[in-house]
Amino acid sequence: MNVIQSLISRADKAFMQLCNSSKDAEYEYKLAAEHYLKNAFTHMLVFLEVHDLQKTYEKINDLLTIAQKEGLLKSEVGIDEPYLVWGSVLYLYLDAIAASYNARESINTVTKDIISILRASLYSITDPKVFPLPPSNEKEVHDRIESVLRCVFPDLKHKPHLTKPIKNFEPDTGLPSVRTLIEYKFISNEKEAKSVADEVLTDTRGYTSKDWDSFLYVIYEMRRVMPEYKWNQHLKECEAGQRLSSYLVSHRKGKKLL
Repeated sequence: MNVIQSLISRADKAFMQLCNSSKDAEYEYKLAAEHYLKNAFTHMLVFLEVHDLQKTYEKINDLLTIAQKEGLLKSEVGIDEPYLVWGSVLYLYLDAIAASYNARESINTVTKDIISILRASLYSITDPKVFPLPPSNEKEVHDRIESVLRCVFPDLKHKPHLTKPIKNFEPDTGLPSVRTLIEYKFISNEKEAKSVADEVLTDTRGYTSKDWDSFLYVIYEMRRVMPEYKWNQHLKECEAGQRLSSYLVSHRKGKKLL
């Protein structure tokens, strides 16, 4: 729910900038406001579908159709200044849903627990009752962890498209509802660890996105190669924290996570 609220707030901010901008900047602010508001509708619909709120889903979907016909940036003048009509309507539904279903608390819990889910997935993806052998390559790690995540995040995107492409880089998993990208790495020796460290450096530097806030790396080590704190230290050295909230979850074959 906080993601939806944040998107509406961004739309409102872009709209106010549009109202106060010069003609040269109008187009940019108009696109930004429309982008954030459309994403707010999309996230709301996904949330309602996940929580099986069918009647509300149909109502919001109808409102989106009307908004697209009348204009996403339809506005009215309030007490002091103009405001976005459809953003205001979404806020009313957000407050009603939060009050009725305690939705804010549940969504916040899921958001904070992504890393916990990734850590816990080690037991599922190496369970001999499910898989004869542990993962033997990056693709197997990717596919197995995605099967776990999809149970919690039905909006999961496999190999999501980036609006700002990075040369030779395509993220493995996208979780739009929590604006999070996940990249998987498979390591069996020190040489591969060095190569992966260089890849992380290339992936994170210069990366910005209006669609994604967090960037998670899952490092699966066949044996102990590098302590997790050193991987996290490397991320800081990459200066990724200035652009994204970066974390690292380290899996080790047959070992508990540190």
